[in-house]
Amino acid sequence: MRSRKRIIRTAVICIVFFALSYFALYLPFYKFPPESYGTSLKKIFSVEYIKTLIPLFIITGVSVIGIALVIFIRNKLLNKNGRDISRYSSRGKGKAPRQKPAVFMIVRWVIMVLFSFMMIWGGLLFGLRSTNISLPIFSCPANNVQMTETSCYFLSHPKDLFTELPIKNIIIFFVSTLLFIILLGRVMCGFLCPMGLVQDIMDKIRKKTKTKGITPNEKMYAAFKPIKWFMILLFFGIGFIGGNFCNFCPAITVSPILAGIGVSLYVSGFLMILILIGSFFKRRLFCNICPLGYLVGLFHKISPFRIKKDCTACTECGACYEACPMGIKTIYTEREKADVTEANCIMCGECIKCCPEDNALSLTCAGKKLYTASRKNVMSGYASKKNEVEI
Repeated sequence: MRSRKRIIRTAVICIVFFALSYFALYLPFYKFPPESYGTSLKKIFSVEYIKTLIPLFIITGVSVIGIALVIFIRNKLLNKNGRDISRYSSRGKGKAPRQKPAVFMIVRWVIMVLFSFMMIWGGLLFGLRSTNISLPIFSCPANNVQMTETSCYFLSHPKDLFTELPIKNIIIFFVSTLLFIILLGRVMCGFLCPMGLVQDIMDKIRKKTKTKGITPNEKMYAAFKPIKWFMILLFFGIGFIGGNFCNFCPAITVSPILAGIGVSLYVSGFLMILILIGSFFKRRLFCNICPLGYLVGLFHKISPFRIKKDCTACTECGACYEACPMGIKTIYTEREKADVTEANCIMCGECIKCCPEDNALSLTCAGKKLYTASRKNVMSGYASKKNEVEI
């Protein structure tokens, strides 16, 4: 029965995606004339640059309206059913106190912001540009002024890889891509990917507006699987039939447009709206279906970055599982192995941040601890709240 439902669900998702792609062939989300694809430092400070931002303004505006509608409909349904709305908002007095920011988290945010800035504008502002190094993250190859080439275009367009590049460049492409995957693994997803930064910003906005997110569960993560496999099939297969994965990729709506490049949007524009709305309520939504992230995750066993667990210190509170944006349950259920690193782990450190037991969880690089669970850090929020009450 379950397998039948799964097959039906997968079929429906495939039909929806194919319908969107067919629809996009005749009515693009937003189309620029071919001559609008160039950019320059002078253009950044011109009216022409503002024009290239129009699709981003549209996507942002529609996403804000979508988020407001979801909140409105949810509150209406809760009112209709006579349920207590305060449970779906963090405005209540019973909300969890805020922890003091960990140095690891501050460093992660600084790296994400700086790297995204350099990837989008670095080549244009500082002349830092390399066409020989391919970085396997979802920075957009349509942005021809970014700091380095990205692997996603040639991985999703294998015909172009072997017909347009000389043998020397093909070798450099595979060597640099594999080197980054092996050395960094999915740390790139948690620290470097511009799409990851966009999603984390949406999560921050939700928290600042004190809006209750969607509590993820196993059914939700199970629903992500057929979507992820469809995206993987699309990513690695559409190039063989003459298609273009860039028409589906939401990342194309961020990097090239911000750099001042007029990029035509197709299904990608519609998907980015869904990603922004979804990421507001569910942290790192796109990371759960990202085909490039899956490829990087396949090499997680040989990456030097690991998540380690001291099973004797674990009290099975489940805080790590609830905090994980990727829904990795083994980090909570594992009772024997010290290494709990999985292919889906983006090394964001949220599980460690929320773990209330000293040294129960750690993020390590080549055996050296970079970030460790601390009861003191978790309880710091409660201590500060207590002091506020006393004052």
